[in-house]
Amino acid sequence: MVDLNIKLPEGFLDEEVRCGYTVTRQRKEVWAVELDLLEEFERVCNKYGLKYCADGGTLLGAIRHQGFIPWDDDLDIAMLRSDFEMLNKVAPTEFKKPYFWQTEETDKGSARGHAQLRNSDTTGIIKIEYEHQKNNNFNQGIFIDIFPFDTVIDDEKKLAEQDLKRMKLFKKYREILDLIDYFCFAPWIDETGKKHFNLKKIVRHFKYKLLNSSYATVYDQFINEITKYDNINDSKYVADLCMPLSLERIRRFRADFNDLKEVDFEFLKIPAFVNYDRNLKMLYGDNYMKPVNTNSEHGGLILDTDKSYEWYLEKRK
Repeated sequence: MVDLNIKLPEGFLDEEVRCGYTVTRQRKEVWAVELDLLEEFERVCNKYGLKYCADGGTLLGAIRHQGFIPWDDDLDIAMLRSDFEMLNKVAPTEFKKPYFWQTEETDKGSARGHAQLRNSDTTGIIKIEYEHQKNNNFNQGIFIDIFPFDTVIDDEKKLAEQDLKRMKLFKKYREILDLIDYFCFAPWIDETGKKHFNLKKIVRHFKYKLLNSSYATVYDQFINEITKYDNINDSKYVADLCMPLSLERIRRFRADFNDLKEVDFEFLKIPAFVNYDRNLKMLYGDNYMKPVNTNSEHGGLILDTDKSYEWYLEKRK
């Protein structure tokens, strides 16, 4: 495993069984890298007085397991857009190698709508992107996710219009990125060795060429759309509008971001909603305290705590 700044408790990396699930040393090493990222993230946020809290599976893990969900491999952080943008301004100079603050502004082509803090000496590559996207040379070290939460306007008509438009723009910019990276003219080969061509992607490629649509332009339109009501700061809800999910899954109570408490997360502490119960029920239902073994939402990941992602990208050429 690469050298980390965080001090790990004795025995932390040992394999163990949690909730009937075997947590291997390999997974523990990934957790260690992510906890190191969290500690560095916390340092910068504390320096500038920025609020953040655990969200999603990290919030569930903190409340139910006092740490990671045993079968999970990621760490999710939520911030109001105002704090997120303030962090965005100072992050490029505050996070020194191997830490890397990744947004579309700092790493072109990585567009995801949110930020990721990565360890550049490690590897955290999404398998399907590694196998099919040949031009994604952006930083792909192990990461934690930082999601900005934007205003959910109380006007139902305007909200419905915004929701429809943001979903269309998200689909469009990801589609254009896919056409850039996915070799729309390159065949895929089945198990018999037969080559196949994706005619739909080839047609879409020429469609966007004719329309002169670039992913950067569409991505900017997407960000402008999801932040268009952020001047309104008294709405009941905020939401992670950069995610292509229904509002029921991504909205949180605005007031809860101002009512936080520290909870145990492995051997660290992490801010969490005081009223975590209503947020977890929105996300996972009334029985969220009952563990259900599922795969990470990231899907297949190539995780390596010994080698930099650059080694894998070079190997792929």
